[in-house]
Amino acid sequence: MAFASCSLHKASAPSTPVYSPVIETATMASLEVSENRITYTYVPAKKDAKALSQDQLIRNAVYAALEKNGGADELVGVNYFVSIKRGFFSKKVKSVKVSGYPAYYKDFREPGPADLEKIEILSRSRMFRKSELKSLAVGTED
Repeated sequence: MAFASCSLHKASAPSTPVYSPVIETATMASLEVSENRITYTYVPAKKDAKALSQDQLIRNAVYAALEKNGGADELVGVNYFVSIKRGFFSKKVKSVKVSGYPAYYKDFREPGPADLEKIEILSRSRMFRKSELKSLAVGTED
C-alpha cells in the first residue's frame, strides 16, 4: 500500500462551432378534441412536493393525466384542484386533481390564404392586410 499511487490527468480540447443556418417557417395544425372528459389525481413525490412550485406541479399533473389516458398532445378546458397541507412554517402540495378534454394535433401544413384570413378574423386586428394575403397565395394574380 505504501508504494501505491494515483494520478489525475486533465485534458481539454477546443470545440469548433458548427454553422447551421436558422430557418423559420410557420406551421398550422388542426386540433382534434375528444368528446370525453378525463379526470386524474396526481400525487407528487415527497421531494417534488417540497422543491417544485405549485404551477410546476400542475403542469406535471396535466402531463401525467395525458400519459395515463392515451398520450394526447394537449388538455383542453383544464380545471384543477390543488390539495395543500399546511404546517407551522411551510406548506406542501399533497395532490393535484385535473380534468379536461384530451386533444391531438393533426393535419400539419403551411398556412394558406384561408388560414391567414381565419387568423385575421380571430385576432380581431388588422395585422395582415388583404394585399399581403393575396401576395402569399400561390398561383393567384393581383
